[in-house]
Amino acid sequence: MSSAPLPSGLIVLKSYSEEDIEIEALRLQNSIKQMSLWDLETCRTIAPLTLEINELKREKDVFLIAHSYQTPDIVYGVADSVSDSYSLSKAARDAPQSTILFSSVRFMAETAKIVSPHKTVIHPSPEAGCSLSDSITAEDVRKLKEKYPGVPVACYINTSAEVKAEVDVCVTSSNFLKICEKLPGNRIIFVPDSLMGKHLTEHLAGKKEVINYDGECYVHATFTGAKIRSWRERSLVQGLDLKVLSHPECDADVLAESDVVGSSEKLMNEALKLSQEGKPDIMLITECGTADRVRAESENEINLIGTCVMCKYMKMTQLEDILQSLRAPRPEQIIELDSEVIQRAQYSLNEMFRLAE
Repeated sequence: MSSAPLPSGLIVLKSYSEEDIEIEALRLQNSIKQMSLWDLETCRTIAPLTLEINELKREKDVFLIAHSYQTPDIVYGVADSVSDSYSLSKAARDAPQSTILFSSVRFMAETAKIVSPHKTVIHPSPEAGCSLSDSITAEDVRKLKEKYPGVPVACYINTSAEVKAEVDVCVTSSNFLKICEKLPGNRIIFVPDSLMGKHLTEHLAGKKEVINYDGECYVHATFTGAKIRSWRERSLVQGLDLKVLSHPECDADVLAESDVVGSSEKLMNEALKLSQEGKPDIMLITECGTADRVRAESENEINLIGTCVMCKYMKMTQLEDILQSLRAPRPEQIIELDSEVIQRAQYSLNEMFRLAE
């Protein structure tokens, strides 16, 4: 469960009336639905931040996008769109606003710039990288293409713009199986997530050979099949019918033990569906932000069992960072990409949109 990040005091907050603060605090508390962490006093403390951020969004024509793994105060306090990588890519592409602020990690903000090069794209936390994205470079892809000439290259969207510019198609956790099936030939290079690559290898067995790269997300690599089996045994003793929902960035032994495998958005929707069907005992094998969203959006009894793992990169952005970057973004907070990289990366993303729909 994510902790409630409070203002550090490093930024001077705008003054609001007690009535405005109280109304906003109640809105936040009712939206987040985690009374133990986000009590009314905590919501009063962050209310001046969310009030000004939402004002500045309107004044400056800003569309604020947040990944599901962001903290609840961002997701339910200021975001205009919240989802997984694929839906957010489309939201960035289709947003009518002149400026996009992406509360996430850097590769996602770069993706927004690729699909909307004419817009200003702000990334509040330039230091927020990604262990998976950082595991591969454009040069690594070029070497693979030299070693396996003519073999299509699919890359997970959790990669830099430079890597996207070197591949044939991008994929996300919600569409990588479908897209890779459609690629020509009987071989495919899949980068950079080796654990997703294992899942893809099993899925395409007898149809295509998958040449895998050795990268991983440190969050999802933490989970093991043995841990899931242990939780299932303990739950069974307590008379609970545990349903395990896992992200495909996890290892094959985790996915083999799971009832549902899918993107963060799919896992959230499946958890809400199960709770609606009277099956409230659920284990989410992914980053903690998904659990926060399930708690906030479930209208039925839900019992999230086990533990999640927080991504230190996804949790770097706080409301103060967003407010500062809206007031006066620093040069390093504005995404700038080489025009040739944008053009070449656009091809791989457009192929993703074409093949996924």
